[in-house]
Amino acid sequence: MSSCRQLLRALKRTLGLGRRQLNVDERQVVLVTGCDSGLGHSLAVYCYRALNMTVIGCCHNLQSQGARLLQQMSTGEDDDGNERRRHRMLTWQLDLLQPASIEQVQVNLEQLLSNNDYQLMALVNNAGVMCFGEFEWQLPSQIEMQINCNLLGTMRLTRQLLPLLRQHRGRIINVTSHCGLQALPALGPYAASKAALRIWNDALRIELQQYGMEVVNFIPGFFVMDSNIAARQQQHAQQMLEAFSDEQLAHYGNYFRQFNEYLNILSGFKPPNKLRDDGLHSKFKDALTNTQPAALYIHEPWRYKIYRWLFGICPAPLSDWLAVRFCAMPSYESTKGKELRD
Repeated sequence: MSSCRQLLRALKRTLGLGRRQLNVDERQVVLVTGCDSGLGHSLAVYCYRALNMTVIGCCHNLQSQGARLLQQMSTGEDDDGNERRRHRMLTWQLDLLQPASIEQVQVNLEQLLSNNDYQLMALVNNAGVMCFGEFEWQLPSQIEMQINCNLLGTMRLTRQLLPLLRQHRGRIINVTSHCGLQALPALGPYAASKAALRIWNDALRIELQQYGMEVVNFIPGFFVMDSNIAARQQQHAQQMLEAFSDEQLAHYGNYFRQFNEYLNILSGFKPPNKLRDDGLHSKFKDALTNTQPAALYIHEPWRYKIYRWLFGICPAPLSDWLAVRFCAMPSYESTKGKELRD
């Protein structure tokens, strides 16, 4: 009988029977990581302003511009000139590489939930780091940083908060990447972390269904230009260059230089609230508030849709060629030809 009920439930979900939007207000709590800038900051502000939820915006640096903007939202008066009844925007420090920081978030969250009539509605695992560079170039510390933050740190935080999420039947929204669907050159460790996160997400979704919990994979598309995820790219590149052997420097020198000149536009810190995308927010709202959210949400421009479709049908040699075309970055061959012309 249990197996039949599970099959019936799966069929109903497949057909979309019973799907509806939940009403949310200040009693529903959403915790979002990586709120210093970019997507995390944008989602935290959206949940606060558009959905009127209580938001915990976790930032790596509480002195960052993004953290200070969130802190300003927790003070002041409402639209009627009355002092806000609740502080609906809470800004907490979180370092996914530090177990003590994760434990402190759990302690703070338990205290918040025990003293108020709150419902923990969702954990949004958004925090991540990215480093461009061929695998041979990247230092072990850079590779481990991406795996530790994007994958292991997300796992540690989720595991720490799972008892609370289970008690409140909260959902987990894991922000992954197109890089987790298709391998791309110069992003090997980052893609590996996101691909592993995708598979873990799917396993977790199956495990937690029996407890009435939802787990969602959310792929937001290209927003690196509106985010600080690659703000330290030139610093990373300098570290790679300094670690090159004489042989590597002779082999990669001109290619490495042109590669990182091309990526120079990514470096430097951008305004934390630069990302604004109504279509993305609409999909995120469905992932957050639908009684039967989709297992996977993908927000992408048409260029991404076309390439993703082609990646899915092409054999490996053509898929590899498409990946190089998709990234449109300098290659060893292209810079070698330019060096000869110069």
